[in-house]
Amino acid sequence: MKTFSRKQRRGFTLIELMVVMAIIGILMTMSANVLRDAGKGRGLDSGVDMLETMVREARATAQGNDCYTRLIIAKDEKDKSMDTRHLRYMTVQMKRKNENTRGTYDGTDVEGEGVWVSTSAGVLLPPGVFFSPTYSTTLKWMDHAGGDMLGQEVTRLAGKGQTAVYYIEFDEKGRYVTPQSDPLNSPPAQRLVVISGRPGTGNRAKDGVIPSEFDSQRRPAAAKGIVIWPSGDIGKLRTSRQVYED
Repeated sequence: MKTFSRKQRRGFTLIELMVVMAIIGILMTMSANVLRDAGKGRGLDSGVDMLETMVREARATAQGNDCYTRLIIAKDEKDKSMDTRHLRYMTVQMKRKNENTRGTYDGTDVEGEGVWVSTSAGVLLPPGVFFSPTYSTTLKWMDHAGGDMLGQEVTRLAGKGQTAVYYIEFDEKGRYVTPQSDPLNSPPAQRLVVISGRPGTGNRAKDGVIPSEFDSQRRPAAAKGIVIWPSGDIGKLRTSRQVYED
């Protein structure tokens, strides 16, 4: 009769189990960070694409209707804070002639009679992505070095009522114009910048937003955008270095 020897099976020790659990925890943390950073990047890129699309819509509306238009940037209508920042809502407005001046106003005199009306329901930037007036400056090697040519006023928006907004304006030819610029000279190129972060206050906050990360100079590291040239042409700012460089 043959006899079979049964080998003893040894289970995992407590230390081995703890090591395995620690390795799994590290891998899960690394995966979560990768996914979070990837999602953050996609959100910022999507925000830049949306910003560029809205600028192109404003220009096309101006050229197609032979009138002045504006890209309006305001806070999310669901944002009930008293702060006028947290800027995520964008819409396009055109200057429509006043009924009392029908036949005389052609929409090309930005100071003339007429009313600004929205041409679309508007869009929201992706969650965690905000427009930044602080970093939306002109190119520093051009005139008005380091400043900005963003317009600011209170206007009526559909579904929002009277709202404090920032805006970029285009003439009937789709050229970039500003109320601050000399009418006899072209304005400097203007950057429009979006940053990644969350609403907040304090020393770390910019425009009512605490950036998700900072660079060595304490500026938002997750920042991208576009630049609008006087002709109305658009270029992309694909890195934070391009956002801040001269």
